[in-house]
Amino acid sequence: MRRLCVLLLSLPIWFASPTWSATLKVCYHYGCQRQAAFQVSERDEISLAALFSSTHSDVEERIAVVQAVQQLYQVAATQFAPIAEDRGGNFRDGTAEGKMDCVDHSTNVQGFLDYFMAQGWLRFHQLMGRTWRAPWVLDLHYAAQLHDIVDGSDWIVDSWFKDFGAPPLMVPLAIWMEGYSP
Repeated sequence: MRRLCVLLLSLPIWFASPTWSATLKVCYHYGCQRQAAFQVSERDEISLAALFSSTHSDVEERIAVVQAVQQLYQVAATQFAPIAEDRGGNFRDGTAEGKMDCVDHSTNVQGFLDYFMAQGWLRFHQLMGRTWRAPWVLDLHYAAQLHDIVDGSDWIVDSWFKDFGAPPLMVPLAIWMEGYSP
């Protein structure tokens, strides 16, 4: 009987659900009209931390940021599948439930960068918030911005241009401001 009680008391350990370390949000449906929360598991957080722990320069940290943003979008899509329907730009989404414009993408990426900073993973960059450009009258575009504290350069992290699942672009601010498009 005693063995049965020990076995029954240990069942929750065997069948435990994942432990969550953070709750983040993604917005979607153009202009952040809709939002969904998703959980970052301890396993995901360990994977993300590993990306940043191996960085020893500003260049390596930017590579880690690109990989980590891509990974967080993938985690979000496993819990909220409609955002995986997003297509690069604004016109290929059609009526997709999870479509995202640059306002959605820049807000999401900024939230991811805030999370990285709160974890202490960003050592070579500081957050500059969202920025916008309008090189032509009808070409308003938003993205998240980082400042390199090593060399003083500014960078854009932009996930809007490509279909969901692709890594975001990391582009020097000056080039992006000129109307950069891949």
